[in-house]
Amino acid sequence: MSDPQEPVGEQPRDNIGLLLSLASARGVLAANTGLRPMDLNHRTYSVLDVLELRGGISQRELADELRLDPSQIVALVDSLERRGLVERRPNPQDRRQRTVVVTAAGRTLYRRARQQVDGSLDEVLEGLHAAERDTLRELLQRIVRPPAGATTPAG
Repeated sequence: MSDPQEPVGEQPRDNIGLLLSLASARGVLAANTGLRPMDLNHRTYSVLDVLELRGGISQRELADELRLDPSQIVALVDSLERRGLVERRPNPQDRRQRTVVVTAAGRTLYRRARQQVDGSLDEVLEGLHAAERDTLRELLQRIVRPPAGATTPAG
């Protein structure tokens, strides 16, 4: 039975988890629409984005950074490697590990993809002015990367 105080069809205003999920879904949909002509999606783009930012890193580090299961990272890297957008290279510090790096072709495609993603985010965030976007970015960064020493819920 619904709450008689809340109109039917209205989104709960105080459910932050739901709002974050809905905002994420809207952003992913917009990004995927813009990336589709490049045969990318938000996950393959995210791999390129992290690798471009961090340089060569291991698949384990990539999984940790994107908060994905390592098996998902293997599949994503495999698909990008088949297209010549990334490659696995020996890690000079640990020969048992491979380092994933973006190729020149991957960098070129990443730059085009980034323009698309930035444009799609402009559409999603069109109701926010620049200062609000800056505040949103700062708050999300604090959620995603809590300050050193902060405790995180067990799970």
